[in-house]
Amino acid sequence: MSETPSEALTEFLQDYVGDHLRSVIFYDEDGAELLYVRDDVAEQYSEDEIGRVVDDVRLEAVEKPHQEDLYAHGRLNCTVRCFDDAVEMHFPRDETSGTAVALDGEVFAVHNTFVGKCMEAMDR
Repeated sequence: MSETPSEALTEFLQDYVGDHLRSVIFYDEDGAELLYVRDDVAEQYSEDEIGRVVDDVRLEAVEKPHQEDLYAHGRLNCTVRCFDDAVEMHFPRDETSGTAVALDGEVFAVHNTFVGKCMEAMDR
């Protein structure tokens, strides 16, 4: 059986960021699958809370065509939310499916300092 795009992403992230990977969730119209969750992160979330996260990214995916029509930028490939302790990345494939990834906050600053520099500029 061949690897899905979400499984390939999970494997890439495990290799690239190692222990800084918090979780990977794939969802489609048939349901959702937790492809990876770090043990300490799993302890922080109940099944209901994970379900609410899935519901949130599903709602965002429904907006994908609207966002693509609103901005003359081509396809919407990813949204990123930067929190103090984590970075949430959402890769909507279409209106009903996608992959949500959570990373430790510090890994994003290490691998891409542009957002951090913008935040520093606003704190002056």
